[in-house]
Amino acid sequence: MRLTLVGINHDTAPVEIRERLAFSEAEAELALNELNADPRVEECLLVSTCNRTELLARHSPMPGEEAAGVPLWLISKLKGWKSAAALDDGLFYSFHNREAARHAFRVAAGLESMMLGEAQILAQMKDAYAIATRARSNGFMLNKLMHAAFRSGKRARSETEIGVGAVSVSLAAAELAQKVFRDISKKRALVVGAGEMARLTAEHFIQKKIGSLAVTNRTDESGRTLADSLGGHFTPFKDMRAALVDADAVIAATASREFVIDEKTVRAAMRERQNRALFIIDIGVPRNVDPAVKKIFNVFAHDIDDLRKIVDANLGRRKREVPRVERIIEEELDDFVEWFRSLEVTPAIKELVEWAELVKRNEVDKSAKHFSPEQREQLEALAQGLVGKLLHPPISLLRESKHGGADDAPYWVATIRKIFDLENNGRE
Repeated sequence: MRLTLVGINHDTAPVEIRERLAFSEAEAELALNELNADPRVEECLLVSTCNRTELLARHSPMPGEEAAGVPLWLISKLKGWKSAAALDDGLFYSFHNREAARHAFRVAAGLESMMLGEAQILAQMKDAYAIATRARSNGFMLNKLMHAAFRSGKRARSETEIGVGAVSVSLAAAELAQKVFRDISKKRALVVGAGEMARLTAEHFIQKKIGSLAVTNRTDESGRTLADSLGGHFTPFKDMRAALVDADAVIAATASREFVIDEKTVRAAMRERQNRALFIIDIGVPRNVDPAVKKIFNVFAHDIDDLRKIVDANLGRRKREVPRVERIIEEELDDFVEWFRSLEVTPAIKELVEWAELVKRNEVDKSAKHFSPEQREQLEALAQGLVGKLLHPPISLLRESKHGGADDAPYWVATIRKIFDLENNGRE
């Protein structure tokens, strides 16, 4: 196959190094253009996300020693493009041929993700393929490989539960709210806080199609900035009670070491709400919401421990699905490898049959003058039968070699071509 994949991910390198090797779309296209111009590379593709940077290439035919140096050369290209030559090569991994294809399939299925089974990586791989298409660095091999990887990822998520259930606290909060309200498109959310966790949770609520969203924060500037970035509106922190009256769901995610939502404020808000149900999610550590609010009628409050129980249960379910996903990957991988081997076997069989047919025709023509037309037909049938019996063993061997070891098909194709001297016989 001559496939090589090199890269780093969240398992091999810390975030500060992954950031140094992250490529924008424009940078990835420039890198592929440069690599594609090198005669040592026939096809290439670059995947770059917040958790991984991987370069997949098919190199041109080359001697064994030179081929063995391809991984380090590709690693040096990655480092050179990002001015990171001092990085330790030990941070990178490499895979070859079938293992390179298997790794690509595992990535597409979410098995190599920091968040097991996450769906975003499949879209990111499709983006990487689109960039390679624009750069014209993909070819028949990577086209087939990537579409097989996409199919693996799609099957993994449709035929198993590898992507079912939230495995992050922020997503679990949004999914819990969706279960409580069923239709959250008519509900209003209040985000208390303006940090990273508040932003992530709010984004998940927006993805779930929350009706409207407000942000409140002790620091007005940070609160307004977050509200503007989310397309929501800002509510001053001093107006907390009024904000609680308007909200249906509250996400508390501040760094405060004291309660920012106390029992007294919630009771007052509930009176003004006429006890309309209020859903509160406290993902602050320490807790942002007084636990006593759980005693208030029609207030449904959950803290981060409640969410972690949901996350742990979902993660356990996803882990149990891994063997099923791996079976799907192996099925797709076998199909891909068999397709590749057929690229070598099928032309060899065709050449062998054509050569035998040419030999048969020449020999029958030489002898035709010694036979009557009726006898010539018998001679043709005899010769055809002999050719069929003689070709059966090598053709069967070639066909079976597609299902053998990684090197079986190339070895037997080369052997049979040499035995029958197909290169020279074909020209003559």
